[in-house]
Amino acid sequence: MSRLFLVWLAGLGIVIAGCVGMSTSEDKPIQQPGSLASVCGGKWEMRLLRLNGNAVAVSEPESFTFLCNNDGQAMGKSGVNTYRGSMQITDTGQILWDTASFASTKKAGPPPLMEQESQYLRALSGTRQAFVKSGGARLILRDIPGDIYIEYIKAEH
Repeated sequence: MSRLFLVWLAGLGIVIAGCVGMSTSEDKPIQQPGSLASVCGGKWEMRLLRLNGNAVAVSEPESFTFLCNNDGQAMGKSGVNTYRGSMQITDTGQILWDTASFASTKKAGPPPLMEQESQYLRALSGTRQAFVKSGGARLILRDIPGDIYIEYIKAEH
């Protein structure tokens, strides 16, 4: 019986040693403050829009895009129309929009898509923070309290 107990105890020690070496940080998506280098230089497609903490149903999320260059020129599709504007991103991920430079084309589309476009553009101009996560595969733009939250994925080329 004592030999069986020693074998059981050795097995338990192996299991505990294996668990101690496991890191949970690899299992969680790591979110880091965005920078011009991590946010700009690629096209992002929207996957989630939340306003006042509630998800907004978006019928064609791939038609809502965001991209910017290293000079801080932002542009994209907002459903039916295209938009552009100037911004800065600090080293801590703070977004500073030049609201005077913000412009959009004025094409008309189906009323539901135009309403989604209006919500998206209002939300985008209200964002104040940029984060990247999932190894740079996701971009989050949000306001400070989290009432506005836009999540994008890196677009396939």
